[in-house]
Amino acid sequence: MLNPFHLSFVVPDKEEAKRFYLDILGCSIGRDNPTWFDILFYGHQITIHQASDKMQAFQIDHFGPILSKEEWLSVLKVCKLNDVEFAANSLIKNEGTEDESGKFLIKDPSGNTLEFKYYLDFERTVG
Repeated sequence: MLNPFHLSFVVPDKEEAKRFYLDILGCSIGRDNPTWFDILFYGHQITIHQASDKMQAFQIDHFGPILSKEEWLSVLKVCKLNDVEFAANSLIKNEGTEDESGKFLIKDPSGNTLEFKYYLDFERTVG
Protein backbone atom coordinates (compact mmCIF):
# COMPACT_ATOMS: atom_id res chain seq x y z
CA MET A 1 0.00 0.00 0.00
CA LEU A 2 1.27 3.44 -0.91
CA ASN A 3 1.17 6.34 1.52
CA PRO A 4 -0.51 9.60 0.54
CA PHE A 5 1.66 12.57 -0.37
CA HIS A 6 1.23 16.27 0.46
CA LEU A 7 1.72 19.01 -2.12
CA SER A 8 1.40 22.73 -1.42
CA PHE A 9 1.45 25.56 -3.92
CA VAL A 10 0.39 29.18 -4.40
CA VAL A 11 -2.17 30.38 -6.96
CA PRO A 12 -3.17 33.86 -8.11
CA ASP A 13 -6.89 33.22 -7.47
CA LYS A 14 -7.74 30.85 -4.62
CA GLU A 15 -11.48 30.84 -5.29
CA GLU A 16 -11.03 30.03 -8.97
CA ALA A 17 -8.71 27.15 -8.01
CA LYS A 18 -11.23 25.94 -5.44
CA ARG A 19 -14.02 25.85 -8.04
CA PHE A 20 -11.81 23.93 -10.49
CA TYR A 21 -10.59 21.26 -8.05
CA LEU A 22 -13.96 20.82 -6.32
CA ASP A 23 -16.54 21.38 -9.05
CA ILE A 24 -14.73 20.01 -12.10
CA LEU A 25 -12.31 17.40 -10.74
CA GLY A 26 -14.67 16.36 -7.94
CA CYS A 27 -12.14 16.63 -5.13
CA SER A 28 -13.41 17.18 -1.59
CA ILE A 29 -12.39 20.02 0.68
CA GLY A 30 -10.63 19.64 3.99
CA ARG A 31 -9.57 22.61 6.08
CA ASP A 32 -10.51 25.98 4.63
CA ASN A 33 -9.55 29.48 5.73
CA PRO A 34 -9.22 32.92 4.11
CA THR A 35 -5.70 32.42 2.73
CA TRP A 36 -5.51 28.68 1.95
CA PHE A 37 -7.48 25.43 1.75
CA ASP A 38 -6.81 21.70 1.67
CA ILE A 39 -8.32 19.28 -0.81
CA LEU A 40 -8.36 15.52 -0.95
CA PHE A 41 -6.84 14.87 -4.38
CA TYR A 42 -7.43 11.22 -5.29
CA GLY A 43 -6.22 10.06 -1.88
CA HIS A 44 -3.57 12.75 -1.41
CA GLN A 45 -3.54 16.15 0.28
CA ILE A 46 -3.04 19.35 -1.66
CA THR A 47 -2.87 22.70 0.10
CA ILE A 48 -3.56 25.68 -2.13
CA HIS A 49 -2.51 29.14 -0.93
CA GLN A 50 -3.68 32.54 -2.15
CA ALA A 51 -0.83 34.62 -3.61
CA SER A 52 0.12 37.62 -1.49
CA ASP A 53 2.97 40.06 -0.95
CA LYS A 54 4.77 37.29 0.95
CA MET A 55 3.88 34.33 -1.30
CA GLN A 56 4.14 34.40 -5.08
CA ALA A 57 2.44 31.99 -7.47
CA PHE A 58 4.71 29.90 -9.70
CA GLN A 59 3.49 27.32 -12.17
CA ILE A 60 4.23 23.69 -11.33
CA ASP A 61 5.76 21.69 -14.19
CA HIS A 62 3.40 18.76 -13.60
CA PHE A 63 1.97 16.38 -11.03
CA GLY A 64 -0.97 14.03 -10.89
CA PRO A 65 -2.56 10.81 -9.76
CA ILE A 66 -2.34 7.27 -11.06
CA LEU A 67 -5.91 6.02 -11.29
CA SER A 68 -7.74 2.89 -12.31
CA LYS A 69 -8.71 2.84 -15.98
CA GLU A 70 -12.35 3.43 -15.05
CA GLU A 71 -11.51 6.47 -12.89
CA TRP A 72 -9.17 7.77 -15.61
CA LEU A 73 -11.89 7.52 -18.26
CA SER A 74 -14.35 9.26 -15.95
CA VAL A 75 -12.01 12.20 -15.24
CA LEU A 76 -11.19 12.44 -18.96
CA LYS A 77 -14.90 12.66 -19.79
CA VAL A 78 -15.54 15.34 -17.15
CA CYS A 79 -12.60 17.41 -18.39
CA LYS A 80 -13.86 17.26 -21.98
CA LEU A 81 -17.43 18.14 -20.94
CA ASN A 82 -16.14 21.17 -19.01
CA ASP A 83 -13.83 22.40 -21.78
CA VAL A 84 -10.75 22.04 -19.57
CA GLU A 85 -7.56 23.04 -21.39
CA PHE A 86 -5.54 19.97 -22.42
CA ALA A 87 -1.75 20.25 -22.44
CA ALA A 88 -1.59 16.79 -24.07
CA ASN A 89 -4.52 14.81 -25.42
CA SER A 90 -5.36 11.39 -24.05
CA LEU A 91 -3.14 8.56 -25.23
CA ILE A 92 -3.49 4.85 -24.60
CA LYS A 93 -0.39 2.72 -25.20
CA ASN A 94 -0.26 -1.04 -25.75
CA GLU A 95 -4.04 -1.31 -25.64
CA GLY A 96 -5.28 -4.81 -24.97
CA THR A 97 -1.99 -6.04 -23.51
CA GLU A 98 -0.76 -6.41 -19.92
CA ASP A 99 1.37 -3.29 -20.51
CA GLU A 100 -1.63 -1.10 -21.35
CA SER A 101 -1.43 2.42 -19.94
CA GLY A 102 -2.96 5.80 -20.57
CA LYS A 103 -2.26 9.40 -19.83
CA PHE A 104 -3.43 12.93 -20.52
CA LEU A 105 -2.35 16.33 -19.25
CA ILE A 106 -4.59 19.26 -18.39
CA LYS A 107 -4.05 22.80 -17.13
CA ASP A 108 -5.68 24.16 -14.00
CA PRO A 109 -6.83 27.82 -13.99
CA SER A 110 -3.41 28.91 -12.67
CA GLY A 111 -1.54 27.18 -15.51
CA ASN A 112 -0.30 24.24 -13.45
CA THR A 113 -0.09 21.02 -15.46
CA LEU A 114 -1.81 17.93 -14.06
CA GLU A 115 -0.95 14.53 -15.52
CA PHE A 116 -3.52 11.76 -15.14
CA LYS A 117 -2.28 8.21 -15.70
CA TYR A 118 -3.48 4.63 -15.47
CA TYR A 119 -1.76 1.26 -15.79
CA LEU A 120 -3.70 -1.95 -16.18
CA ASP A 121 -1.04 -3.59 -14.03
CA PHE A 122 0.38 -0.90 -11.76
CA GLU A 123 2.53 -3.43 -9.87
CA ARG A 124 4.54 -4.07 -13.06
CA THR A 125 5.46 -0.39 -13.25
CA VAL A 126 6.86 -0.18 -9.72
CA GLY A 127 8.03 -3.74 -9.40
